[in-house]
Amino acid sequence: MNNYKLTIQYDGTRYSGWQKQGNTADTIQGKIETVLQKWLKEDIEIHGSGRTDAGVHALCQVANFKTSAALSCPQIMTALNQYLPQDVRITSVTQVDPRFHARLNAKQKHYRYQIDNGSAAEVFERKYMTRFADTDYFYKLCRQTGHLSATFGDSSVNTDISRPSERNNVASNNTMPPQRNNVASNNTMPPQIIYDLEAMQKAAALLCGEHDFKSFCDNKRMKKSTVRTITNLTIRNENNKMILDFYGNGFLYHMVRILTGTLLEVGIGLKSPEDIPAILQAQKREAAGFTAPPQGLFLMNVTY
Repeated sequence: MNNYKLTIQYDGTRYSGWQKQGNTADTIQGKIETVLQKWLKEDIEIHGSGRTDAGVHALCQVANFKTSAALSCPQIMTALNQYLPQDVRITSVTQVDPRFHARLNAKQKHYRYQIDNGSAAEVFERKYMTRFADTDYFYKLCRQTGHLSATFGDSSVNTDISRPSERNNVASNNTMPPQRNNVASNNTMPPQIIYDLEAMQKAAALLCGEHDFKSFCDNKRMKKSTVRTITNLTIRNENNKMILDFYGNGFLYHMVRILTGTLLEVGIGLKSPEDIPAILQAQKREAAGFTAPPQGLFLMNVTY
């Protein structure tokens, strides 16, 4: 059997994630497998380096598949890009050792989370960054902790600032509620969140290394080890954008998004860097912060 390695870029906005689970038409894996099976006239299974969630993007997802057909790499790349949707692109094809497996042989993954923190939303990047100033729950937390650059004059905004699990209209699993749609006409300027970058960086340093990240996993039925190693975690501001880069040997279900939510809560003073060891030790999901939305997350690279 011939084994081929693919590198893939995709805009995850309209997909139900990487892995097919009865929704083949709406997953990246399903799209690629369908094209290959129709073309090669044989059953094809693609193995990805990891399972990105619905709405998450990839600049460099890696996958492999095996086929009895002897094909040239340019031939595969041309065929796939001809029939795949425009928001899924194959950027390279390489024939590899039959034993190569995109997930099992991965040594390190790099994820990036992007946050729009400008005074006005970026129209053309809204699908690729998260704007927390427009999110009802996080806005209220920022107002509570004094981390807004401007105060809204809209008296119709509910001032309930309790934790998500304590509110009737928010799911108890620390996920973000819908975005706020209306701003009162007497607001002189939109809000801009003021993050304590130094505190976030201190918290990030405490998350680096080998730890049991069970508190940062949304899969309560996880039976395998939840121990992972974060080799580097950097946070920086760049042109009204906050960028969080995560490097590690593997990530649990929703782990990067929960880490992001926790670091943001540190950034607005709801948590402190000193809370991180206790959160790790608790090994309970509710000890960590909220799950950040998917659209700001990218799989940037996979190292072998």
